[in-house]
Amino acid sequence: MYQPHLLTAKMKTIHRRIQTMLMDRYDTAVINNVCRADYVECLVACILGDDWFLTWRHGWDWAAWDCEHEKSRARIEIKQAAARQTWDREAVARRRYPSFDIAARTGYWTRDGKWVDSPGRPADLYVFAWHGERRDTYADHRDTSQWLFYVVPEHLLPKDRKKIGLTELNARAHSSDTFQLKQVVENACSELKALKATLEIRT
Repeated sequence: MYQPHLLTAKMKTIHRRIQTMLMDRYDTAVINNVCRADYVECLVACILGDDWFLTWRHGWDWAAWDCEHEKSRARIEIKQAAARQTWDREAVARRRYPSFDIAARTGYWTRDGKWVDSPGRPADLYVFAWHGERRDTYADHRDTSQWLFYVVPEHLLPKDRKKIGLTELNARAHSSDTFQLKQVVENACSELKALKATLEIRT
């Protein structure tokens, strides 16, 4: 009798091969856009430490924010962009002026599948990650020292805007490296007057 959760030896071999193939997409100096988003989410979570969890790793891959604090329930949305792309063929990639999605949503689905009719941005903080190295022989998305991060509380983002550029981020926040990010996020959380999760409980 077939039992779907019991993998045969052949299935396990195929599964391991698939895992290796998928790993190859992440273990490359210039990671494609789709995989890079996953990579950066994991990078930020690793930097922040065990007090934070990625929502999709807790079986909540439809969450409207990417990272959440275990105790306080502070929410972080993570956005990323890079100067060097997989399709670049020049030794030095052309200059790119990235824009990050900050569009408000009409609401979101909770972990237990309930719709919250709450127009706006459900995250408390936004972390914008930027990899600015354009040179082919130097750019390496796996090198954590090459990333810069901009931490912006949601309420300081421009209202009714769907995108924000790097120039405006530089005007609104100091860039942080991987060694500074954790402290910057902790400081930003401590300065928030109220968390979105707390406000929703009250209402």
